[in-house]
Amino acid sequence: MRFAAILISILSFLAPCACAQTAEEVGREILTAYKNKDLEGVKRHMPPVLAMTVDKKFFKDKAIKSEVIGLRRWDGKVREVRYAANKAGVTASVYYDEDADPAKVRIFNLNKTGKTWKQALGSFLVIEKDKFMAYDDKEPSLKTAARKAPAAPAIVQGAPQDGPNKGYMIEMADGTVVKDPTVSQLQKAFEALGEENFFITLNAPDGFITASRSGGAYDVEYKDDQGQFAAMDEMSSEQSFDLFSAYIKREKTWKAKAKWRPFD
Repeated sequence: MRFAAILISILSFLAPCACAQTAEEVGREILTAYKNKDLEGVKRHMPPVLAMTVDKKFFKDKAIKSEVIGLRRWDGKVREVRYAANKAGVTASVYYDEDADPAKVRIFNLNKTGKTWKQALGSFLVIEKDKFMAYDDKEPSLKTAARKAPAAPAIVQGAPQDGPNKGYMIEMADGTVVKDPTVSQLQKAFEALGEENFFITLNAPDGFITASRSGGAYDVEYKDDQGQFAAMDEMSSEQSFDLFSAYIKREKTWKAKAKWRPFD
């Protein structure tokens, strides 16, 4: 019995640790998945709100195609990982390849969600090497990020002025989540959008609608049981909110507020 106990102790010591993956490990896995066009591998490290938008057409997108082609020469190694604490939390920039311009590097950004790293929106970037080197070489604590975070947004404070919409949920780039939101809360969410807090998704029981800020305009997409579609034209903040408002109110004519095309 004593021998068995010792053996179990040794095996426990030698067993691999079920620890959370590092940013370097996650970055390498995601980049490998993109290189191999492994759809499930890409989705595995995406936030749920992004993973829902990914289907078989994902690798046909022009921007994604370009990144996949660029990864053909990647040797599978991560050069370095550097970190930044911002309003949304902690971001890891995974430097994986050189750029044609020797003063620049190719990076892939990850955001920390709890104890796990997830792919960030606009993950693939080419930036000045000096800018990359200015980031922290050690991961900052979540407390450091929290000190940079703004006060709780007004959309989650105070008594709602209208009824909650059960089964709906707002998600924003800064990490704000509002379950069963009212129309008033939805409006305040739009007012909170900006250069850093640049997208909003309104999840519904049967799909979602999302808007991402680009300059002063918004690119809007939605998904339902018919598929995923994108607005043909950019929309203003007012137009986007009007569309979202009609969506959450379940107005039958909400789709008529924009012209749509199948999402590529």
